[in-house]
Amino acid sequence: MNPSEELMLLLELNGYDVKKFKLKKQLEFEKTGNRELYLKKTLKDLLVSHYSFTGEKDPLRQNPLAFQAKNNSVINSIDQFYVTHPDLLDNVTLKDVITSNEFDEVHKESVLYDIMDGWVEEYRESSIVRMENLKEMIQLLPKKSKKYKKPSLFTLFFALLLAYPLMLLYVSPESLQSGFFPFVGVVSTKFRELIMQLSWYSFLGSFTIYLLIAYAITNSFFRRYMKDIRSEKNKHSDRIFEKWDNDMKRLRLEQSGLLEDYVDRVLRKPKMSNLDLKLLSRPERLMSKLKAYVMMVERKYDRMTKYYYTYRLALRLMFLLALLMLLSFIGLGFALMWGWL
Repeated sequence: MNPSEELMLLLELNGYDVKKFKLKKQLEFEKTGNRELYLKKTLKDLLVSHYSFTGEKDPLRQNPLAFQAKNNSVINSIDQFYVTHPDLLDNVTLKDVITSNEFDEVHKESVLYDIMDGWVEEYRESSIVRMENLKEMIQLLPKKSKKYKKPSLFTLFFALLLAYPLMLLYVSPESLQSGFFPFVGVVSTKFRELIMQLSWYSFLGSFTIYLLIAYAITNSFFRRYMKDIRSEKNKHSDRIFEKWDNDMKRLRLEQSGLLEDYVDRVLRKPKMSNLDLKLLSRPERLMSKLKAYVMMVERKYDRMTKYYYTYRLALRLMFLLALLMLLSFIGLGFALMWGWL
């Protein structure tokens, strides 16, 4: 175990709630192929199951409805899997049952439906629990926190307000002329002349504009980033899970229909026992997408919390530097106009 797992295990053993960490580790550990992790209720049981898992369990003895066939060229049909039933011996594949002459047609049909119903019910229960765990994982993330506040909207607009007249000096100085404030027109004309005459002064003004605009863009991006994370944990995630829950129910019904049609077919034509696993894996592919979505939200939240103070410090420094550059631009401009430099 790594140090963080040891620490959280110690906290759990002392009565602390570590559910969020447990769900996060469960999602991470499931990549090993351990299909029993979703049943673990405590972090202790989860860690024991994960670190005792060898990965040597025969995939053909697992539920084929949860099998990922896309990266396996050897296992591709449902009739390759071993089945269990009170009326069957051990180490019997589904194909053995279908081609067997030990049962009459009625008995064979009953055995096949018992096997299919067992697979369907087991997968239904596991998918429901896994989706509940994923939804709970997102909901456990704090929706609002006084510790993590969005950057000030006032400074964003203030930066744009300061940058606007500077940009007009470069692209449209005549627009600064005003009949109500003639002093502004005179000053803007002088500043424009300095910009045209002195390259270093022109660069100072351009760089000031760049910093103000860069601050406004960065401020807006970080605000949007935090808003997106909060929406992923709030109403947005609720809508996604509701939609995907309905999609999962629909796909499981289609899966059950395929299995029923399969039983009817093999009873008539036992030699046609092949059924491509990819046709049955649509619910599991949807589950994989849901896991990827939850992991994406978790990564975005972790990134925000990890670098929050760095981002805020960078924003403050950028804003202060932009203000200092603006004051330097104005101060040097007046100093040059009045002959102090």
